[in-house]
Amino acid sequence: MIMPDLTINWKKVIDSLKKGVVVVDTGGVIQHVNPSMMDLTGYGANELIGKTCAIFECSGCEPWYGQGGFWCMLFSSGQSMKPVACKINCKSGHRLKVVKQASVLWDANSIAVAAVETFAPTPF
Repeated sequence: MIMPDLTINWKKVIDSLKKGVVVVDTGGVIQHVNPSMMDLTGYGANELIGKTCAIFECSGCEPWYGQGGFWCMLFSSGQSMKPVACKINCKSGHRLKVVKQASVLWDANSIAVAAVETFAPTPF
């Protein structure tokens, strides 16, 4: 069986996942959120896309506010983030307990171009 070209269907793949998914660029600006993330947080895609992931105020993140403004420490290490228990802000103001994991995406020249973050609710 030949695998279909997922480059044209990546949004469908992400949108089918049960975990909340956020795709951010190297500046931490949200480029895509899946329906599960919108269900978890109460935010609509139009409220998140174009904003930085700092909107979630994740207790497991280490943002850096330097000369260029917000910048995600995930890209400084170039390493994937192992699962970490943390809390994120929901639109309602509620702090939701989640397990977050993130992976940096690289282009063909080994330059970081984006990151994919997943969020799963947890009762911890």
